[in-house]
Amino acid sequence: MNWIGGVLNGLADVAKSLPGGEVILAAATEAELTALRVVREHLAALDATAEEGQPAAPLEQDQPPTSTSTSTSTLRTLIDKSMYTTPKESRAELHRALLLGLLPDEARILAALSDGSAYPVIHVAEPGHRASTTFSLQYASTVGRAAGVSLPHRTPLYLRRMLALGIVSIGPELPEMRDDYEILLTDASVNAALTAARNGFRSARIQRLTVRLTDVGKELWEAAQ
Repeated sequence: MNWIGGVLNGLADVAKSLPGGEVILAAATEAELTALRVVREHLAALDATAEEGQPAAPLEQDQPPTSTSTSTSTLRTLIDKSMYTTPKESRAELHRALLLGLLPDEARILAALSDGSAYPVIHVAEPGHRASTTFSLQYASTVGRAAGVSLPHRTPLYLRRMLALGIVSIGPELPEMRDDYEILLTDASVNAALTAARNGFRSARIQRLTVRLTDVGKELWEAAQ
């Protein structure tokens, strides 16, 4: 500790010889006392831990925020924001989040369904009446091709995603769409699923359904116009 004091005393002599040195010296003295106090406390901690045979604790440093603290802060910000958000603003936020969650091909499907029309959907399942149904294909539909999507064979995936967002819903079979179901059954992916689900002489089971926009989907389309 003596060498630290010697260095600081030398700096004090230099400060006195400069213009305004007394002011500088007064500020430096306060800084000196603070620095000495921190160093003494740390050295005391080193001595104490050395006697106990334990490693010394490092000087306190700012720790980076953890993922938990960041998540908590984000949640708190959202809750605080909701207190001052109007219904109109909340609706706009919802629509924006839904649109950002859509892929370009899914936006095409949204447009194709926007007039209120329904399209055929087919599930292909293995034969039998088990407690749990095993599907070889779900959500096959002609809506993808009708919408002009870039990846028609990914229509089942698009419909799954749009279902999860609450934009479309699956309804019962419509008898008047008989021809549409027959066209869908000629699709290559549906034929492959029928072959995969077949069990010997027992043919695969076919579930005929429909897809259309939900109220949220209609609201989203109208808001985007």
